[in-house]
Amino acid sequence: MVAIHRLANALFSGSLKGHFGQWAEDVLIRKLFSKSKKDGIYLDIGAYHPFIHSNTAYFWMKGWRGFNIDANPNTIKLFEKYRPTDNNIWTAIVPSAEYESGTKQVSLLMPSKADHASGVVAAGTVVQSVGNERGFSSTQQVPATSIAALIRDKGIGQVDYLNIDIEGYDEVILSELDFTLINPEVVSVEDYSENFVHLVDSNITLLMKQRKYELVGRAGPTSIFIKQK
Repeated sequence: MVAIHRLANALFSGSLKGHFGQWAEDVLIRKLFSKSKKDGIYLDIGAYHPFIHSNTAYFWMKGWRGFNIDANPNTIKLFEKYRPTDNNIWTAIVPSAEYESGTKQVSLLMPSKADHASGVVAAGTVVQSVGNERGFSSTQQVPATSIAALIRDKGIGQVDYLNIDIEGYDEVILSELDFTLINPEVVSVEDYSENFVHLVDSNITLLMKQRKYELVGRAGPTSIFIKQK
């Protein structure tokens, strides 16, 4: 009863905060935007789930809209069901060299057991070496495109927030992304640097620095950057 009473006090105080992101990334990210901003656009590459571990669910609830990209068809089915006002796209994103050499379909490697009954898998990857390292035994053929082709074919213009979480290709796709086309205000991307000493000099951090973005936050393996004024 004491625990329930304390929870009730916290709820009614208005000070209890929630989050969708796996590491509460969305709590840090939303503080980088004005509270009054209700019409933003996001590009979520490796969207996983409409709400669970989602860095864009909070913005969607505020009225933002955007593009959700994922190689798992079950993920896209969930987005179509629960977030139909978004542009939900079933495709893997591969390096431009692979796409331009003719790769239009790849194998999605997954663990034998999905995370949820819906069939979504957070750790799924199209990078063969990563899948082998993780001992994944389940595979599914999925469509593939490059980041440049995706932006061109789907008419993606300027976005306010970019999130990249694609299990193995994060750095490559980030390096190939033409920021002059989408010009995001805030970017979050997975960077598995061992510690903060390595993080400040990681390939991803240095790449973002070259593009005039400042590292302003870290949650779990996710680095958060904001465009320098």
